[in-house]
Amino acid sequence: MGWTNWSRKVAEPVRGTDSLMGLDLNSTRLRVMTGDGQRVAHSVILDDPHEEFPLAVAFSGRTSEWGHAAQAVERRWPHLFLADFLADVNLPRRWEVGRYRLTSAELLTQMFQRLRPTCPPATAITAVLPAYLTSPKVTLLAEIMERCRFPLRGSALLPLALAATYDLPDGRPASILIVDCDAHALSVSLVLVEETQARLLSTAPLPRLNTRTWKNWLLAGIADRCVRVCRRDPRDSAATEQALFEQLDSAMESLRQEPRVELIIRSTHWYQTLLQTADDFARYCGNLVKASLAGLREFLQPLVAEPPTAVWLTHAAGRLPGLVAAVESFTAERTAVEVLAPDAACRAALTLASRWNQDDLPRLHRDSVIPRPEGSSRDSSPTTYRTANSPPPPRVWRER
Repeated sequence: MGWTNWSRKVAEPVRGTDSLMGLDLNSTRLRVMTGDGQRVAHSVILDDPHEEFPLAVAFSGRTSEWGHAAQAVERRWPHLFLADFLADVNLPRRWEVGRYRLTSAELLTQMFQRLRPTCPPATAITAVLPAYLTSPKVTLLAEIMERCRFPLRGSALLPLALAATYDLPDGRPASILIVDCDAHALSVSLVLVEETQARLLSTAPLPRLNTRTWKNWLLAGIADRCVRVCRRDPRDSAATEQALFEQLDSAMESLRQEPRVELIIRSTHWYQTLLQTADDFARYCGNLVKASLAGLREFLQPLVAEPPTAVWLTHAAGRLPGLVAAVESFTAERTAVEVLAPDAACRAALTLASRWNQDDLPRLHRDSVIPRPEGSSRDSSPTTYRTANSPPPPRVWRER
């Protein structure tokens, strides 16, 4: 049992006038936004100073460490690190780490109990969930959140939530291919958007193409490059490998806008800097890009005779090395390829929370069909929701 800190009280969350809460939950992280049902939203700081709370836990001491603190030992002490447990929420599987033996449901309970004091109160809470979660898993997840004082007014799968507010430019039905990626799988979904509803036609998870696999290939490629440059392998030291691994997220993000990025490899007895370009990263993950395109072809072939109207990649999928350029070359010329903002799913959850709060939608999980709001306007797409603190990221990013 950890030592009790009697010197200070737990920080109280900021109490405002917001009454709606939208959650974007997948196997990688949790994001939370609050709003008043209008067009202003506020991101909740879950893991100070970060808005995202990683679904990761490490048992490196007398108590468990969560979030970014857990990720700090992911490569240094992998035997004490746990992640990707959301998809097993209804399974009896137990993770054994030292004296701990926990199921996925117990891990999720600990996480939500830890986050409850951080989140402000809300009259309506909705969640956007990954497409690979089945109804039994969602039911058990909702029960866990209810016990942890996160009572759900409703929930929806990510593809349906994003497509629910899509504006039909000419009034004709549109098919949207949505690509997402987290620590469990690369998920592809096809949604048919009609005038009165959005309908999920099909979805398929590709577990072998999850974000952990992409990062492992990136780490291997960078390490091989380091060996060719200085004849030293950063993977020979756990601390050096951990320090390099922690730079991958920011490097992938920077290469979306910058021509090159500098990686610093520091060991006890040597030091090396590497300049990497987007083409270098794409080359390291070339086989994964080919496998992703093969999965898209296999998924779409029996479903549609014509190319989809649009292809949406979530922020996590859009920063995978080489994937956006490959998807653009794979799709037809008239198909628009877009990368959504990091908080697009949270904003979609807030939009749905307003509808559930007004009893416009019944209180249940939406996994196949979701009615579209009457009189949808052209500025109601999932990438145009205005935040109160800063302007939204660019809606479209292309690699022409």
